[in-house]
Amino acid sequence: MSRPRPAWRLVLPVAAAELALQLALSDRYGYHRDELYFRAAARHPAAGYDDQGPLTPLLGWLSEALFGETPRGLRAVSALAASVVVVLVALLARELGAGSTGQLVAAVGTASSGFVLAVGHLLGTSTFDLLAWVATLLVVARILGGGDRRLWVVAGVVVGLGLENKQLPLLLVAALAIGLAVDRKLGSALLSPWLWGGTVIALAIWLPYVVWQGTHGWPQLELAEDIRRDEGSESRAGLVPLQLLLVGPLLVPVLAVGLWGLVRDPRMRPWRALGFAYVALLVLTFATAGKPYYTAPFLLCLLAAGSPAVERWLTNQSRRALLAGALAVSAALSIVIALPVVPARQLESTPIGDLNEDAVETVGWPELADTVAEVFRSLPPAQRATAVVFTGNYGEAGAVDRYGPALGLPRAYSAHNAYARFGVPPDGAAPVVVLGYAEPSTDFEGCRAAATIDNGVRLENEEQGGSVFLCTSPRTPWPELWQRLRHLDA
Repeated sequence: MSRPRPAWRLVLPVAAAELALQLALSDRYGYHRDELYFRAAARHPAAGYDDQGPLTPLLGWLSEALFGETPRGLRAVSALAASVVVVLVALLARELGAGSTGQLVAAVGTASSGFVLAVGHLLGTSTFDLLAWVATLLVVARILGGGDRRLWVVAGVVVGLGLENKQLPLLLVAALAIGLAVDRKLGSALLSPWLWGGTVIALAIWLPYVVWQGTHGWPQLELAEDIRRDEGSESRAGLVPLQLLLVGPLLVPVLAVGLWGLVRDPRMRPWRALGFAYVALLVLTFATAGKPYYTAPFLLCLLAAGSPAVERWLTNQSRRALLAGALAVSAALSIVIALPVVPARQLESTPIGDLNEDAVETVGWPELADTVAEVFRSLPPAQRATAVVFTGNYGEAGAVDRYGPALGLPRAYSAHNAYARFGVPPDGAAPVVVLGYAEPSTDFEGCRAAATIDNGVRLENEEQGGSVFLCTSPRTPWPELWQRLRHLDA
């Protein structure tokens, strides 16, 4: 099947603008708690972690090694991934029949998507999950459009790498299988030895993480159950409304046209399975109480699918002006919400924190470390030699480990998720500087509140106003206490 030419001269500048914008704003606030966790995980390399595969910590380490140990240095790889996604969605639009204008619409729509901007700003598993899903969808669309079936091997490599990041590509594979089955194409696909070859490659790449999970009691399954139990009802209630917001409300008509075209337009008959796959993905996400943003990468597929119809609709100047205005407004709103444009000291007076919880969690970590250091330095020198810092969550521990060495702090310990495997305090280590607890006296003796955490901009986030306690000792030996303190949660 013939395809339009790639519109490189239109698409690449959009991708470059995405990259430049991300890099320009990446140092405006500070690290996110998850990023501090990933930095620590990279310094404890393993085939897997309790709550994720090894890929994101590894890529973060590589990014810092190349670009410096700053938020911008850590996030450079995420910014690059987001710009690559822009190109891939434009190429997907081309596969589905979009000419130069349609590819430009797909690229600009992707670049201005609130979800793409948000995950491109932070180093996170969602960033590389997005990249893996979009790349897989592009390869599958090429195969469905008459491409070489040997491309199933490429799809297998991409899915395997995605599974080394997180397990969500399994959801994509299941949805695609259902879509192919509904479109009566699964049987012929299963007859291809290249599909089975790609499957074997994907499993081989994923195997080290599966083995790690199996030999450590399958903590990922325990965490998934915890998320389902605590957030399942909320996730199900927000699934459909979030479909209208993740890419941008003003682009919903393009998504709707894309879904309708995949399912009903004869010109898109070869790719009908993708439309059924999106519907299957919604059902699977609802059934498993998955988070609504799990579907976001597939929404970009619908954006690409809607681009050919939009291109045909742009028959006069007024329609082009209307579309340009919608894209501009969508981009402006998404940038303000997803990126650190508003000064940190003004965040509390805006609704941004309600719309983007991650924004408020990137403020205040150096101040937290300073407060812990003040409490630590208040100890006599003899006690400082044996004192330890214990935190309730991995973000706090990551902040102490990032900023603490320059402040004279020892390494931090936490029993939260994989941090619990990064080390247990030496037996007899005391006194204990404790943070992240409302009342630590259940586990520690002689506790008193020694300081209060203040991010300096009066921004209400998870750490603001928390107490830093000074405790004389743990109530039981550290190895015994550790088994009680260990916990998994998102």
